[in-house]
Amino acid sequence: MKKIKSIVLACSVAIASFTACNDTLDINTDPLSASSADPNVILPYVFVQHSARKVTELGTRICDVSQYISATFNSPKLGNVSGTLSGNTWGMLYSQILGNLQLVINDAEASGATSNNVNAIAKILSANAFYEATSIWGDVPFTEALDGVAFPSPKFDNQETVLNGVVRLLDESIVLIDAIPADAFIINPNSDMYYGGDMSKWRILANSLKLRSLMLLKSGGADVTTQINAALSQPLMQSNSEAAFLEYAGGPGASNGTFTIITAFFGPDNESQNVFGPGDPIDNLLNGSGDPRWDLWVARNTLPAPGNAVFPDTSTSVLSNNVIRATLADVLMQPSEIDLYKAQLALEGFATAGSAMVNYQNGIKNSIEWWGKDGSNIVNTVSDADIALYLGTLTTPTINDVYNEQYLASFLMPVLAWNNVRRNKVPVLATPPGSSIPTFLKRFNYPPDEIGANVNTPSPLPTNTPMWFENL
Repeated sequence: MKKIKSIVLACSVAIASFTACNDTLDINTDPLSASSADPNVILPYVFVQHSARKVTELGTRICDVSQYISATFNSPKLGNVSGTLSGNTWGMLYSQILGNLQLVINDAEASGATSNNVNAIAKILSANAFYEATSIWGDVPFTEALDGVAFPSPKFDNQETVLNGVVRLLDESIVLIDAIPADAFIINPNSDMYYGGDMSKWRILANSLKLRSLMLLKSGGADVTTQINAALSQPLMQSNSEAAFLEYAGGPGASNGTFTIITAFFGPDNESQNVFGPGDPIDNLLNGSGDPRWDLWVARNTLPAPGNAVFPDTSTSVLSNNVIRATLADVLMQPSEIDLYKAQLALEGFATAGSAMVNYQNGIKNSIEWWGKDGSNIVNTVSDADIALYLGTLTTPTINDVYNEQYLASFLMPVLAWNNVRRNKVPVLATPPGSSIPTFLKRFNYPPDEIGANVNTPSPLPTNTPMWFENL
């Protein structure tokens, strides 16, 4: 079974790539040379391209790097990152996402204040794309990235520079939102696939993404205390109604890509085909804890977990069809992440973060409620009474307790989960059997096409080289 699952990903990537590059969505074959872009056309393309790559190729192939899933096909977890994986992800972020968003930003800035809402959305999405790029590769083009005429071979900026640039982009977006005039251009609600044009929620998302980036800067050793305190005073995500996610309706052409891979190459569902199982950290943290997420996430959960780098079978637990389903939403950010940052900061002496215990409880509560009550197209539910019962068992958290909950709250969010284990070193991940590196994967190699085309591409680092934000 393991060999079969390794072989089929080449086909499943082809499906993901074909779906992501459907001609009906191919707005700009050379986005950097186009002159204008209708945001009501470009923005849906950006949402779809980002999600299609993230939930299929990127998501399913690095989900066992942070080990929230036991094993997956053609994973780089053993230390070698394929040119296809790195190239497709790079192309998605820089060409399909950032290149097209820059067109929207250029048009919006030319139009003036009446397009502030469109400009702000494009800047927020751009900031997230740069955040993901530096999270995956470390040093990446930022300051010269999106002007192909002036900078045909853009320089690579270090991670601290990129993260500070992400914060500036988010600050710019917040200023734009605060200055939206009464006669602003109103984007088609269907074109805003996160919030339907609700700019108050976009402002909350911008502030929340800013705190996410500041936490990486802080981890790397940057002095961002003043900025963190300022961010904590701004509106941040509090309830699941403010979560940023792309909803999948289910059915042909409208299903979550992870589920589509299973049905295309294995069979009707994850539980019967034993494709994805819970990783050891998930089993260790949730099994026997009383946390309702154990029953929501894991089927056959009285059986042992498959083990690190092992696919499930009928003698092991398996990830539940409740989560690996056609209607599973692709989440960019949830309030539980913010709650748990606040809990961490409170334990680290930030008075403006509030109570560590209150934030810790809120983070767990929001995460459980997302999966069993508030999330998109919920199947299995959890009662308020059961949630309250579990929350009543919690004690004052240690910093490691908070780190473990940050890990759980990033379940099925591949880049965030990977950042959490690299930033916190919790949970402690085992080196996968047969690995060519002495620890878990820390970074991607740069794609061969970028190396060949850009003389400024840095020499490749070993893939176990820590990111700057790990500050070891």
